[in-house]
Amino acid sequence: MVIGRQLPDCFAKNIAVTLRQMGHQVRTLDVQFGLSNPWLHQAAALLLQMVTTLNDRYQLRFLRAAAAWQPDLIINAGADLAPKIVEQIKTKTTAVMVSWFPDHLANLGRQYLLKAPYDALFFKDPYIVDFCRNKVEKPAFFLPECCNPLWHRKVTLTQAEIDYYACDLTTAGNMYYYRALMLEQFQGYSFKIWGRNYPRWLESPLASVYQQVYVAELEKSKAFQAAKIVLNTMHFGEILGVNCRTFEVAGCGGFQLAENRPQLRDFFEPDKEIVTFDTKKELKEKVDYYLNRPDERCEIAQRGQLRAHKKHTYEIRLRTMLDIIHG
Repeated sequence: MVIGRQLPDCFAKNIAVTLRQMGHQVRTLDVQFGLSNPWLHQAAALLLQMVTTLNDRYQLRFLRAAAAWQPDLIINAGADLAPKIVEQIKTKTTAVMVSWFPDHLANLGRQYLLKAPYDALFFKDPYIVDFCRNKVEKPAFFLPECCNPLWHRKVTLTQAEIDYYACDLTTAGNMYYYRALMLEQFQGYSFKIWGRNYPRWLESPLASVYQQVYVAELEKSKAFQAAKIVLNTMHFGEILGVNCRTFEVAGCGGFQLAENRPQLRDFFEPDKEIVTFDTKKELKEKVDYYLNRPDERCEIAQRGQLRAHKKHTYEIRLRTMLDIIHG
């Protein structure tokens, strides 16, 4: 049983799809409300956050589903389950229940993960693993994010797709001031930022290059391949770990300029499979350097894709998880 958002290319969907490919029977529970209007969805989420009793009643559906299905393993892939709901699920089932948290520590919210009686906690940042083990004595393990070769792969683009996606620079994701301040220096470049719901409060000239289009799965691969350079500015909450875009860009065969993190060189060899930067100035210098070197970009992107598909896929991560659980 996989709990989490089942939108295209979402973390929980990638987990569920991969487990099925591995031969497991999988049922999913979406944490979404089934509301097509994003504003209504945000309003419902805020209401549940503000009214604890209402949230508790809403989360009973996870308990009912687990009790009815009786799975062997329950993976919480991002849902903010109340500790008492986790405790009741473990009482009503014989399942091993784990959480694989796909975000940085700034998004731990109410820190339910620290209280809930999970059998194992998996985090992508070694800093959080160390904190949980040594400060609150939780069974925490390091399990970084990854790519899904089912759609994070090379695809053939039509001329219409090339015309639509082509640009010198691209990235995909939410916008906030840190990212905007790092990327505003590329005004005047051929630049496309993919994502929906540009925040109204964010005052930045980058609003003009924000496409208001969510790219996922094969469309994400097309967008990353059609750009000369994919920029990966990581949230400052990523202390030692890296984000999922690091693996997805590589898996799609895109050339990536990624913000340096201590853990990054454990996944890719800098300047051979990925290119990194430490400062805003260095980012600008490397963009200008690699824009004029298509052969170097192509060679680095190819090596990065080989490493991503060989070492950093959902199947590899899930086999590691299962080994830890059954070890």
